[in-house]
Amino acid sequence: MTVTRTAVPMSLSRTMEMVIPEAAAGLVGMLSTRSVAEPDRLDFWREVVCRTIAGVEATALVGDQPYSGSIWTQSIPLAHLPNFDLIQVEADAQLVTRTRKLIEQSEGAWLLMIQEAGVCEVGQGARKTRLSPGDIGFLDTSRPYEVMFPGCFKQSILKMPALLFRDIAPRGHDLAGAALPGAQALTAIARQNLLLLERNATIIEPVFLAAAANSCLGHLALAMRAVRRDEGRKMAGRAACDHVARADAYILQNLHDAGLSVEQVASSIGISAGHLQQLYRAAKALTVAQSILDHRLANCRRELADPSLAAESITSIAFRWGFSESSSFSRAFRRTFGLSPRQYRQRQMAGSSFLQPRSALPVQKR
Repeated sequence: MTVTRTAVPMSLSRTMEMVIPEAAAGLVGMLSTRSVAEPDRLDFWREVVCRTIAGVEATALVGDQPYSGSIWTQSIPLAHLPNFDLIQVEADAQLVTRTRKLIEQSEGAWLLMIQEAGVCEVGQGARKTRLSPGDIGFLDTSRPYEVMFPGCFKQSILKMPALLFRDIAPRGHDLAGAALPGAQALTAIARQNLLLLERNATIIEPVFLAAAANSCLGHLALAMRAVRRDEGRKMAGRAACDHVARADAYILQNLHDAGLSVEQVASSIGISAGHLQQLYRAAKALTVAQSILDHRLANCRRELADPSLAAESITSIAFRWGFSESSSFSRAFRRTFGLSPRQYRQRQMAGSSFLQPRSALPVQKR
């Protein structure tokens, strides 16, 4: 959703120039809708947001009531890069959009949004993220995005040069539209440091300000690496479980094949035999071959105890489940169950003979 820009009355433009003159870059600035008449507040707010944050359109979601909002800014000088800005926004419900047309009119940067009160829905590219209080979200201003604030909110924003963000972001991860969960310990530390920097920037000696900012960015980089690592582990864990489940399914479908091998199972799911062995050891504490043997023995034991299969030979049962030699089957069966296949079958059949047919049971006298 985009909004047609309304020409700002001269009085509003002059008000903004008085609050944040162009020559005051790097100093503290405070803008509030309280500084203008109620009928002019929404137009004023649109200009403030577009000018201060990243060149965006702001649509108020408050109906006909006067809009209320304020923005506080502080620029932090860095010796080796362009300045980055600390921004605090407190406002009514709104929809913020950044279009390709607006992107062409301003330089690209990254916005690191610390949600302090209220919630927002962030959308950039194919990613949709909800920020709750304590979360830290990321937006790349060189690409279109949309942020919906359904109610009153408070947000602290770090506007960072793209070069600086690339220095601290994990390699190989696109964080546009992503977020760090506020409940994560390192995220909480990074958040508190950034908020403390924002609230104390005006009283920190200028000679120490850049060093303090870099220290905060170090904690932020650590939090990003920790969250990316956790997500990588979860993804790897889900992939591992999927591989093991697919391998198990293939094994169960092919137990009758005496030539069933680790290589054959691994090939069926598209991974190497060595990798599959590692996954099985991690998930089941056994090898693929042991898993195949366990499944075969379990099926043979079940059929040896089945009275309906009493006329079928032990060898035919063993061969049906993938054993190719009677002697190897007998050794594996005895090693696993403590009895030979014949002894096991005899005991199971003898046990079943103790169950009399219902018609043969004595009738109790009443």
